Amino acid sequence: METAAVPQKERKLVMIRNILKKDMRRRKSVNIILFLFITMATVFLASSVNNILVVTSSVEYYMDYANVPDVNLIVIGDSERTEIESWIKKNGPGVKEYDYNTLMALINKNITVEKDGKDGPLDSGGGGMYLGTTDAGYCRVYDRNGAPFVLNDNEAAVSKSIMERNGLKEGDTVTVRLGDENREYRIKAETKDAAFGNEMVGMSRILVNEDEYAHFTDKNDSDIFGLYYVDTDKVNPFIKELNDQNFGTVINAITKDTYSLVYSFDMIMAALLILIGICLILVALLLLRFTLVFTIEEDYREIGIMKAIGMKESAIQKIYLAKYFVLVCAGALTGFAASVPVSRQMVAGVSNNMIMEDSSANLGVNIVCTLSVVFFVLLFCYKCTSRVNKISAIAAIRGGHTGENYKRKRGLTLHLRKKLPVPVYLGLNDICRQTRRYLILMIAFCLSFILITIPLNTLNTMRSREMAAKFAIDPDSAVYVGGIERPGESSYKTGRELEKGMKRVEEELAEKGYDASLTGLPIYFFSYGEPGKKGRNKIMTVQTLGENNKYMTYIDGEAPVLQNEIAFSQKIMEENGWEIGDKVETEIGGEKFSFLITGTYSDYMQLGRSARLNPGTDLRDEAMFGWWNIMVDMETDNSQAKTAEILEKELPGYDWSTAQEAVDSNVGGIQDSLHDLVMPMTAMLCGVIMLITLLMERLFIVREKGEIAMMKSTGFRNGSIRSWQVLRMTGVALVSMAAAVPLSLASNQWVLKPIFAVMGADVDIQVVPWQIYGVYPGILLAGIIAASYLAARKIKKIDIRELNNLE
Repeated sequence: METAAVPQKERKLVMIRNILKKDMRRRKSVNIILFLFITMATVFLASSVNNILVVTSSVEYYMDYANVPDVNLIVIGDSERTEIESWIKKNGPGVKEYDYNTLMALINKNITVEKDGKDGPLDSGGGGMYLGTTDAGYCRVYDRNGAPFVLNDNEAAVSKSIMERNGLKEGDTVTVRLGDENREYRIKAETKDAAFGNEMVGMSRILVNEDEYAHFTDKNDSDIFGLYYVDTDKVNPFIKELNDQNFGTVINAITKDTYSLVYSFDMIMAALLILIGICLILVALLLLRFTLVFTIEEDYREIGIMKAIGMKESAIQKIYLAKYFVLVCAGALTGFAASVPVSRQMVAGVSNNMIMEDSSANLGVNIVCTLSVVFFVLLFCYKCTSRVNKISAIAAIRGGHTGENYKRKRGLTLHLRKKLPVPVYLGLNDICRQTRRYLILMIAFCLSFILITIPLNTLNTMRSREMAAKFAIDPDSAVYVGGIERPGESSYKTGRELEKGMKRVEEELAEKGYDASLTGLPIYFFSYGEPGKKGRNKIMTVQTLGENNKYMTYIDGEAPVLQNEIAFSQKIMEENGWEIGDKVETEIGGEKFSFLITGTYSDYMQLGRSARLNPGTDLRDEAMFGWWNIMVDMETDNSQAKTAEILEKELPGYDWSTAQEAVDSNVGGIQDSLHDLVMPMTAMLCGVIMLITLLMERLFIVREKGEIAMMKSTGFRNGSIRSWQVLRMTGVALVSMAAAVPLSLASNQWVLKPIFAVMGADVDIQVVPWQIYGVYPGILLAGIIAASYLAARKIKKIDIRELNNLE
C-alpha cells in the first residue's frame, strides 16, 4: 500500500506542477501585470510607511540634532545684559542652563559675492543678513551632509538658501564690509542652519571664525544683537514672567516649537508624497483583489472538474495558493529591493533644508510592509477560493452559475435608444447593467484623477493673489523694493530712518519720470496685556508707513484707524481669550498706551501671531526689529515682472521684485519643487492608469470571449467590437472624472486647507478649472483610451469556436 501511495503523491505533484505551468503560459500578460501591481504595492507601501515614520519625526530630530534651545531670546545690544542674566540665573522658571552669543546685522549692499570671475551684490531674498560664529553650544550649524566643520581665517560658511538664490558654490568668494572693515572669504561650506536657515525666519547667517568676527565687533557694536539660548522645562511660565519684567532691549522670545513650525512649508512636499503613496497603495490593493477574484472566477470550470473527479477543496486551494505565492513572493521581493532607494529618494526630495534620519535606518519597516503585502494577497486568494466551497461541482463547471436567474437585469432599453450607434449602446448598457464589475475600476480612476489635482491646487494656491496678501503685501502694487540702504550705511533702526530712505527712493524714481509712492511695514515687538491684569504677551506688531494702508483684509471687525485702535490675528485672539471691543495696554518709549481691539485677521506673519497697529500712532523714533517688503504704487501698464525688469536697469542699486518673488523669498523653494513634481507625477499616473486599463481590458476580453465570438458570427467586424470595448472604458473614465470633481473639492477642504492652516493662516485653495477639469484629466483620459485600444487588439485572435464558452 505504501509503494502505491508514493507514486500517487508524485502524480498529484506532477499534475499540480503542470497546471501551474499551463496557467502561467496561458495568462502570461495577466500574470505579468499582476506581478507589476504586487511590486508597485510593495514599493509604495514600504517607502510611504517608512517615510511617514521618518518625516513625522524629522523636524524634532533636526531640532535635537542642532541642539535648538527651548527658548531663544533676541536682544538689541548689551545695555541690559547684567540685569537679564541675573534674572535668568535667579528667577527664570525651570531654567536648567543657558548660553550667550551674538549676531551682527549686515546690509545687503555691503555684501558682495564673486562667481564665475565677476563681482555682484548678494541677493538675500528680502531677509535680513547677519554675521555670526559657530562657537555656541546651541543652534549648531552643519554642512550639507550634516557634518560639523571648522573655519579658517579666510573662510566662511553660507546657508543653502542663499547659495542657491545667488548661484554660488563652494570655493566662490564673499566680501563683507562694515564701517572701515572690508574682508574677503572663500566659501568653505553650504550650511544647514536649524534656527536661521529657513527663509520663513527672515534671518540668514554668514559664519566666520571667532577671530574674524572680532575684527568687526571690536570696532562697531551698534549693530549687534544678543542671543540668549535658554533650556527650561517650564517654557510658558518662563516667557510669561519674562514679559512681565519689561526689559526694553528684549525684542522677541522664540520657542523651540516655533522654530519647528517654521518648517511647515518644507513639510508640504513630504505630506503630498505620503498622500500620493497612500492613494497608490489603495489603488494597487483594490486592483489586486479584483484581479484575483476575476482570474479565479475564470477558472471555475477547471475547479468544478477537479471537484467532480474527487479532489478535496483544500487541495484545490493549495494549487492556487501555490501559484499566487510564487507570483506575490517574486513581486514583493522585487518591490522590497526597489523600496529602499525609493525611500531614500523621497526623503532626499524633502530634506533640502533639514537634516533627516537615513531612511535605511528603518529597513525593518520595509521588511514588515513586504511581508504584509504577501500576507494580504494570499489572504485575498484564500478568501476567493473559499467561495468555491459553497458551489457544487456542476455549478462550478457552469462558471459558478446554476443556470437560473430570476432577478430583473438593469440596462438601457434598446427600442428607446434607436439612434445610438451600436458600440456606444453596448458600452453604456454594460456600465448600467454591471456597475459593480466596474466599481473598482471607477475607484482606481477616481483616485488617480484626484491625485493629479492635489499638487496642482497646492501650486496654484501658493501662486495666488491671496497668498501674497497673507504675507501682508498688496498684490496690486506696481512692484516691490528692498535693500534701499545706501552703500556703507548701517541697517535702519527706526521708522524715521526707514521713512527717510523711502522718500529718497521716491525722489530717485521721480527723476526717472515715475510718480510713485512707497509704503513700508516696520516690525516691532511690544508686550500687550489686559488693563489691571498681570501677564503680558510680546507680540510682533506691524504698522503701515506710507499712503497705502487700506489693502489689508479682516475676518471680523474693521481695520484700526484711530490712534487708540489695534487689530490682532485670530490665533492671538484665541490664545488670550480676547474679543473685538476689548482693551489692551502696552508700553511704548516708556509711556503707557491703551488700545481698543477693532478687528481680527489671518495671515502668515510670525506664523499667524501678530498685531496691526493703526497708522496714526507715532512710532518713528521707536527701535525696529526690521522692516517688511516695501510696496511701490504708481500708474503703469506693465506687469510687475516687466516693471521690476525695467527698474532693475534704471536703478540697479536696489532689489526690485514681484509679489510672487516676495512670497517665494519667504516659503523657500517649495514652489519650484512642486512645479518640478507635476510633470513626472502626471507621467507616472498616466503610466499607472494605462497599466490598470490594460490589465482590466485584458481580463474583460478573456471573460467575454463567448460574447465576442457570437458577435463575430452575426456579422460584427473587429473594428466595431473594438470600438465597443474602448468606448465602454472611456465611459467608465468619464463617470470617474465626474465623481472626482466633488471629491477633489472635498480634498481641498479636508486635506490641503489644514496643511496650509498649520503654517499660521486659513487660505482658500485656488482651483484653475482649465487645468483641473481640462488639460490634466485629458492627458489621463488619452492614456486610458490608448491602453484600451492596445488591449482590444487581442479581439482579432478570438475565433468563432469560442461560442462553446458562451453561457
